[in-house]
This record gives sequence, C-alpha cells and structure tokens, in this order.
Amino acid sequence: MEIEWVNHASFVVSEGPVSLICDPWIEGAVFNTGWKHLSPTTFRYSDFSRITHIFFSHEHPDHFYPPNVRNIPEEYRPRITVLFHTTRDKRVLMFCRSLGFNVLELPEKKWVSLSSGLEVLCGSQDLMDSWLVVRASKTVVNVNDCLTSPSDLADIRSFAPDPDVMLTQFSYASWVGNPDDTEAHRREAQAKYGQMEMQIRALKPIAVIPCASFVWFSHGENAYMNASANRVGDVHEFLGKLGVRSIVLYPGDRWKVGDFHSNVESLARYSQDYASLPSRELTTCAPILMPSLIEAQKAFFRKAFHRNNRWLLYLMPRSSVAVEDLGLCLELSFRHPFRQTQRAPDIILSSDSLNYCLGFDWGGNTLEVNGRYRVPAGGKPMRFFNYFRPAAYNAAGYRFDVPLAYDIIEKKLVKRMRA
Repeated sequence: MEIEWVNHASFVVSEGPVSLICDPWIEGAVFNTGWKHLSPTTFRYSDFSRITHIFFSHEHPDHFYPPNVRNIPEEYRPRITVLFHTTRDKRVLMFCRSLGFNVLELPEKKWVSLSSGLEVLCGSQDLMDSWLVVRASKTVVNVNDCLTSPSDLADIRSFAPDPDVMLTQFSYASWVGNPDDTEAHRREAQAKYGQMEMQIRALKPIAVIPCASFVWFSHGENAYMNASANRVGDVHEFLGKLGVRSIVLYPGDRWKVGDFHSNVESLARYSQDYASLPSRELTTCAPILMPSLIEAQKAFFRKAFHRNNRWLLYLMPRSSVAVEDLGLCLELSFRHPFRQTQRAPDIILSSDSLNYCLGFDWGGNTLEVNGRYRVPAGGKPMRFFNYFRPAAYNAAGYRFDVPLAYDIIEKKLVKRMRA
C-alpha cells in the first residue's frame, strides 16, 4: 500500500487496482477567502486519470470544493466513483452524479469492498463530518478533523485495532479569540495536542501522519491567528515524545506504508513555507453597502420562512452586530428587517462577512471557521451564530421545527449531565 501526499487533508491511497483520493482541495482560497494552502500543490487535474475513487469526508470547502471538482476533466469522470457517507439531503452525491461521476453512498459503519483486496468503512459524526478506514495489506484510519469522543474512538478501534497509520488534524481550525487574546490562542493550540494524544492512546496506531492543518489564515481580518497555530515541526517532536512514529509528507511525497521515511527534507520545506507567511499578501474585501445587505436579508428571510417553522424563528433571541466598515450597529431578528440599534454589539465584523452569512446556508459556519470577526467585551456571539443555525440544519436536510428543537434541547441536556 502506498500513500501519495496531495495537500492539507488530501492524499491518495493506492493498492492493486484502487487509487482512492481523499478530500481533494487542489487550489483556491476557501471559507470566504479566509484560508489558503500553506504549500503549493503538485497534484494536477490531469492526475485524476489514474484515480478510481474519490472520498469526501464532509462539505467544508477545504475537503469538498465544488470549483475543483468541476475542473476534473470530463473524460475521467465516468471511470471515477465518488464515496460519501449517508446523509438526508444526498446533495453531494447528486452534485457529483450530475457531473458524470459514479457515486456510492457509504452505509454507516459497514465494510464496503472496492476491489477483491481492499475495503473501506465510514462513520459519520454530528450533522456533517465523517471518518474513514481503508483496509487492505495495511490499515489506514483517516480521522481527519473529526472531534472524536472516547466512545467514537472505541467504535473506530473495534473496526481497526492497532492500525498501521492514522491521519489527524494537528492545529486549530476556527476562531480562537480576539487579536490581543494570545493566551486563548495558545490554549486552543495546546488543546489540539491533547486531542491527538487521546486519539493515539485509544487507537494505538503504529504511525501518525499529521494532516488537515496545512493552511494559513489569509485575510487581513484573521491573519493574526497564524502566530499561535501549531506547526508540523513541533507536532513531529510531540509525536516522538509519545513514542509514536511520525510521517511528515510534503505535497508530491510518496510513502510505502511501513517502510522507512526520512522527515528531514519535508520538515525543511515546510519550515521555509512557514517563514514566508509574513511576506505573503493578505486578502481584503470591498464594503457591501446597505442596499445590497437589505436585498440579501430579504432573500434570506424568504428561504428561512419557507423551510422552517416561522414561529420558532420568531422566538429566537435577537442579536446586535457592529458592521465595522459601514460604521453601523444593526439588530438581527426574524421579526423585522435590519434596523439600527444602540444596544452593545454581540459581535464585530465586516459587511462582506455579514453578506456571506446571509447568502449561503453554511455562511454562519464559515464565519466561525475563518474567524473573520471579533467579540467585544460583554458580547454574546452565539446569539449571532444561532441566528444562522436554522440554515445550517436546512443544508443538512433538516427542517427547523418543534421535533428538531426538542431533539437539540435533549442532546444538550444529556451532554451537560455527562460533563
């Protein structure tokens, strides 16, 4: 079995007739121009000529990026099967089928044979994410950026005891505090080490490939988060202290699972890429003026009221948002359109970010990930993000109504009782 590193969270597992690529984000800025690749990708769209299967772990654009999927040459698509976990909406599989790919919905935690000698097993987490086990001559567990609980890890281990290699996220991937909150940034970075250690002790892999964190925060509003993000060289040393073998792969590297691999060159190349971050150009966005924001909110309301229980939306707490580049503080409520308010803001952001939240079902989630916002003293940002939560449920195939609301409350109570 061979692993070829593509970039970030993407790699190709090859054995026999199967060449399975996971999460091929090849190029482009994602999360509303908030993230870019740390290192250049050497894998080209023409290389999909040798790919037999594509696995997408979830719909975040650093894993499933439709513009990149559309760039896969049409002549290769009928020979490629897209794998995705079972969902209510089937949106990813329908999109890929419309482009001419074969599609296969993976059942929850059941082995699926891709060839006579290779099989995969997928498990989902929450509404969106999933992990994958690939088993052939060797066993690969792709935890990716699932925030696995002890029970989830026990499940994975029951299917893949003592895997040959585990791949896991090694740095934070969302807002970690205001620019001057450096202690909070360090805590979040350190928490990732704790998460990796928990996964390693539970799964007991022979080797670990750090993944899903080879990015930099590329916008002028979030670039401060690069300073405290975990770097792969430090992660390599941490894994060594845990007594687990670290395999650091740079885009284009290939590794036969189980063989010796020197990390010296890949670590040196990543070190150069980290050193270049201060000189890289940051993205900026022009203001979105109020007439455009008003139209975006009208469209947002039309979708929200059509797809959800209107009275539950009316009951949701209002939120105040400081739109910094317009010099306005606006009240968000499902009971009325934008209106200016004197209330202290829950969150501070740009008009571009607010417009994105209104325009896309995943907009609120994107803002949480790209971190292009600040929280003022006394602010309650969850009021803002909850305003956009029904759209996120809709994107996952759920209607925000009374049964779902009960289910959400029940799960929160159970979580508190177990804490």
